[in-house]
Amino acid sequence: CRPAPEVAVAGSFRRGRETVGDLDIVAASSAPQALIEAFLAYGERRSVISAGRTRASIVLANDMQVDLRVVSAASYGAALVYLTGSKPHNVALRKMAQALGLKINEYGVFRQGRKLAGRDEASVYAALALPWIPPELREDAGELDAARDETLPHLVCAGDVKGDLHVHT
Repeated sequence: CRPAPEVAVAGSFRRGRETVGDLDIVAASSAPQALIEAFLAYGERRSVISAGRTRASIVLANDMQVDLRVVSAASYGAALVYLTGSKPHNVALRKMAQALGLKINEYGVFRQGRKLAGRDEASVYAALALPWIPPELREDAGELDAARDETLPHLVCAGDVKGDLHVHT
């Protein structure tokens, strides 16, 4: 199996939600079938829910469902936006795209069938005249307006930490 040039966990896990019902994995590969086969052969897999040419779902030994979606590198960013969600955020993005005469889906951003963006997440948002929106904010809770107004909050990142914190509960 060739390694995926890009792979990320998406969905509620990527958005940092308190609870996660399943894991959604997005991968870019020119050999999707080989990646699907490697995924299905995972040693901690208890059962296979479904398997196709570009997607598969399994249940792990710990009862967690894991879904894999494999796309081309040209659509990786669009698939990551789409599968990270949230659903209300995606609906709001689609409405915004429609107002601009665009179509947005897991394969990219299109105008009259011509692909404008999709390779990375930043290009998807840029096609809608927005800066990249961090996954943790993608809940349709005002983030699109904040992005448009350039008032998105700064999220704490590893580089912002200036020391160690140790806590006992």
